[in-house]
Amino acid sequence: MEQREETWLQKSSIRMMVTVISFTSLGIGFLGPAYSMFVVRRFSASLLHAGILSAIFLSISAFFKMPAGRLVDLYGRWKVLFAGVIGCALSSLSYIFASELIHLYLIEFFFGISFALQRPALLALMMVMSGKLNRGLRLGIFDSTDDFAGAFAALLSGIVVSSLGFEPLFLLCFSCYSISGLFILNSRTEIG
Repeated sequence: MEQREETWLQKSSIRMMVTVISFTSLGIGFLGPAYSMFVVRRFSASLLHAGILSAIFLSISAFFKMPAGRLVDLYGRWKVLFAGVIGCALSSLSYIFASELIHLYLIEFFFGISFALQRPALLALMMVMSGKLNRGLRLGIFDSTDDFAGAFAALLSGIVVSSLGFEPLFLLCFSCYSISGLFILNSRTEIG
């Protein structure tokens, strides 16, 4: 009976992680192909600015991932993941209100920190929930989910921007991160 319950719990935790990963990947994936166009069209900036902004996001994220990993150890995976996901949601929404190029630099800085909080917590949860049996398979499932969701978001991103504009795209990003946050709140008491 205990083994059957553990199997159900493992399956439940895997489903929850796949859901959280899907929505967080959709949130960041929607921005990928459209971001450079947004910077160039909305702010009359160059592609160089778009590159610098992306570099700021990635550099800040890389710099803060080690301290974020320590926060995961101190405060718990779910709390840090939730903080990162909500920060990413707010960053996504902030693009709608940006009116000057300097606003984008500030958003990228905050987005980088938020993404840094999210990623080590998500990786730690994946390790815990993958269990000892079939760990490689389960990590492969999590990683494939991440890639498929990002690919789907990239495709949908172009469709949304070309037919509806940038604001609906940013609302989609915000919605995906927010939904992920709701799943995190719901699941943190159930699994891990």
